[in-house]
Amino acid sequence: MNPKIIYPVPKRQYRFYKHLRNIARYSFILAGAICLLVNYLVKGKAWSIIVVWSLFATWRLIFSLRLVEFSIYSHAIKVMFYLIVLLILIDRFLAPGWAQTVVPIVLFAYLLVMFIIYFITYGRRRRHLLSITMLGILNLILIPYSLSWPIRNWVAFAFEIASIVLFIVLIIINFKDIIYELKARFMMKTK
Repeated sequence: MNPKIIYPVPKRQYRFYKHLRNIARYSFILAGAICLLVNYLVKGKAWSIIVVWSLFATWRLIFSLRLVEFSIYSHAIKVMFYLIVLLILIDRFLAPGWAQTVVPIVLFAYLLVMFIIYFITYGRRRRHLLSITMLGILNLILIPYSLSWPIRNWVAFAFEIASIVLFIVLIIINFKDIIYELKARFMMKTK
């Protein structure tokens, strides 16, 4: 029996990349620690949390890539997650009040672009369906953050409703493919 290799064999990392990665790791840790210390000593707004999150996001998106199941969809959704958290942190710690409007607009624009790209790449779309679904779930998780009752921010409300409708359309159009992919992911019998 000859097993079929599905995932690509990872290439050997060059020494230069390993050294660069180690230098970046220690530089990021040192920069984050210095920012936290300076912010603690100076007092005031917690700007160091935003810096530490930005350093962490940069590390995860540039220096700590996963080769297995890496696609433009999964990477784009990670970028969106880190961006949304960054916007919420800026709203909470530096300039309160504006992210409740901005986050739904950014999320809707991102969901719309990913939705269009998803349907343009028709032949490979089943493979990226769960990544797009995760973006829609991120959208649903942010509903309590962007919506409040009574409605005070109609822009946030309109974009959040538009995002929900877009996500529901995606689910309706691809319901059979979603079920198939979930069964395949959890190793259930598929037809």
